[in-house]
Amino acid sequence: MEISGLKSLTWHMDGAVGVLTLNRPERLNAIANRDIDELDRVVMLAGRDPGVRALLITGAGRGFCSGADVKEWHARADHEEESWPAKMHRVITRLYWLPKPVVAAVNGVAVGAGCDLALTADMRFASTAARFGEVYAQRGICPDAGGSYLLPRIVGEARAAELIYTGRIVDAAEALGIGLVTEVVAPEELLGRAMEQARTFAAGPTIAIGEAKQNIRRSHSIGIEEALRGELRAGRRCAETEDMTEGLRAAVEKRAPIFRGR
Repeated sequence: MEISGLKSLTWHMDGAVGVLTLNRPERLNAIANRDIDELDRVVMLAGRDPGVRALLITGAGRGFCSGADVKEWHARADHEEESWPAKMHRVITRLYWLPKPVVAAVNGVAVGAGCDLALTADMRFASTAARFGEVYAQRGICPDAGGSYLLPRIVGEARAAELIYTGRIVDAAEALGIGLVTEVVAPEELLGRAMEQARTFAAGPTIAIGEAKQNIRRSHSIGIEEALRGELRAGRRCAETEDMTEGLRAAVEKRAPIFRGR
C-alpha cells in the first residue's frame, strides 16, 4: 500500500507490515491539529487494506511523541467537535479497534497524548532511552486522549491513578516492571526487535487475530456470557477462512502452517 502527500508522517511497507513513523523530530514528534488528519487517514487505510497484516508505529529522531503541540494546545476550530481532543479521539478509537495487531516501538519520550498513542498498541517495545508519562496533571488538566481508560487496563487502577494524579515520568526499566511495556532493548536494537514481532504477527491468521483482538477489547465492558457468545461468533467467522483450513491441514500433516491472511 502506498500513501502519498504525507507531511508529518512517513509510511512504508516491510513485507506485510505497515510502518508508520511520526516525523516531526524537531518537535519530538508533537502532534499538531493539522497532523491528526494525516494520522487518521493512514490508520484508516491500513485497516482497510488486506495487504497490511500488522502495523508498527514509531517516532523519528530521539522521541516517540511528546503529545499535543503546545504551540496550539487545545486550539479550537469553528465548531467544538473539531477541537484537538475530539479529533484525536477518532484516531485513538480507530487504533484501539483496528482489527490487526499493532506494535509500538517507543524510542524516546512518550508523554501526554504520545503516551496514550503508545497505549493503543497491542504490544509496546521500548528502548532504554524511552520515557513514559501521563503529564496532564502538571499542566492542570486531566488525560484527554484515552489515558484514563487505557492505562488502568494495562497497569491496574491503583498504579494508573498514581501516575495520572502526579504526572510522574516513568523510565524504561520501571515501565517494564509495571507491565507497561513488553520488552526493553538497546536503542540500536529497538526497530529490529519490534519489527521481528510485527512480522510474526503479520505471518499469522490475520482474521483470527483480528477477531481475538475485538473480543479482548470488548471483554473490558461485558459479562462472561456475552464474551462467550462473542467467541462463538468469532469462531464461526474463522471457520469460513482459508487460514483455518490451512491451520488444520498443517496440523494433520505435521508441518508449520502458511497463513495468507484470508
